Amino acid sequence: MTTKWTIPADLWFGETVAILGAGPDMTEELAAKAKGFKTIACNRAIKFAPWADMFVALDPHHPFWEEADNLGFKGMRIIGVEHDGFDALYPGMLYETVRMSQFETIHIRNNALAAIRIAYMAGAKKIILLGFDPERYEEIHAQTGFRGLKEGLEQITAELRANGVEVERIDSEIKKPGSKPPRRSEIDPKTFPQTEKAPE
Repeated sequence: MTTKWTIPADLWFGETVAILGAGPDMTEELAAKAKGFKTIACNRAIKFAPWADMFVALDPHHPFWEEADNLGFKGMRIIGVEHDGFDALYPGMLYETVRMSQFETIHIRNNALAAIRIAYMAGAKKIILLGFDPERYEEIHAQTGFRGLKEGLEQITAELRANGVEVERIDSEIKKPGSKPPRRSEIDPKTFPQTEKAPE
């Protein structure tokens, strides 16, 4: 079962933390750039870095939980809901408030943004983003209601930099235009909401 977890402010104090995104252009070569740093693998990125220190998959229904087991992942496991069937840490819902325009603010839950927030709260001095592709994410999810990653990434990056944390983004040199999007499980939005309008 899940264990409620408060992120220790000194967990990775002063460290460089690499975050491996689940973008379609993630590769083993790109993931290898994280070696030597504390590393968080988000969702499907775990298959490229079973050696990571932390695995973030907010959705308990996602197939990459099973993949982490099959790969022999030994690090910290972070989940976004309390669930009896998972031996993982639950740090709360990890919503990000994202300003989409002057007239609209939304709350989103996203593995990559959650990983950035965790690294920041754990005391990271520098965060390296690898395999992030918010533009492709927005394209893939244009008709699903999942939106705000691009704006959310810009806003959390600005927030962290304003607080003295260096944020660097490294994209893959190998682009795969037209590649199939990563697998997703079907999620009932009433049970596991991803995007909602902020209260007035």
